Amino acid sequence: AMAKKINSGKDLKRISKFLLDFADALMISGTQTSRIVRNVQRLSELFGCEANLIMLPKTIIMTLTTNSDEAVTSVRKISPDSPNFTRLSELRILSWEALSNGYSLRECETKFREIMAEKKRSWIVPALTISIGNSAFCQLWGGSAFLLPIIFLGTFIGYVLRRELLKKKLGMNPSFVCAALLSALIAGVWAVVFNLNTDIALSTSVLWLIPGVPLLNSVIDLFEGHILAGFSRLIKAVELILSISFGLLIAIIIIGHSII
Repeated sequence: AMAKKINSGKDLKRISKFLLDFADALMISGTQTSRIVRNVQRLSELFGCEANLIMLPKTIIMTLTTNSDEAVTSVRKISPDSPNFTRLSELRILSWEALSNGYSLRECETKFREIMAEKKRSWIVPALTISIGNSAFCQLWGGSAFLLPIIFLGTFIGYVLRRELLKKKLGMNPSFVCAALLSALIAGVWAVVFNLNTDIALSTSVLWLIPGVPLLNSVIDLFEGHILAGFSRLIKAVELILSISFGLLIAIIIIGHSII
């Protein structure tokens, strides 16, 4: 594909805004830093520019340079996390299709808006899927058939609580504490009342909250040399794990049972 000619500084700023929005969309969808850099550089090549990105914990800094040494540096605040692997795949495909077919900036912006504006799926589907998956973990860990329904219920109610708290802007860490506490209480009280395996009930009740995506991306970032981004993601994941542990600890104290 032929690189597009940039006619003015206004064009460069518009390209810069689009690329920063694209990088932010990739970041919040749940991918590693190196993939963000590759996709943005691929698109910048299409527009006849060179993009250099600095990924900070809460911001993206990008300097866009043309062949005529005209440059613009822009900063974009990173949006709240919203893992979506379908959207992530579509954004990656867009970067390849744009380069292969020589899309104009307007065409790229239109297709990008279409991807980002896709109708959100009902929260019930992931809630049910996560609840079923957590029940399966309970069974794998040796939980009895009588525990599975309550693990399912505790996970589902915990998911709904976390979702509502996040919608009310309570914050990620407090939301995880409350969700872990409720899920563990439901499973733990049921196990105590019906004399089931309380250890397994409490241990598996909060597994659905483990932040797998931030943990995986942090490790990939560290191994690929994006130390700052990797450590920021790792610290964020550790904060969430500590929040889960705190919620579980409160539940154990309330129930008066140890899982050790």
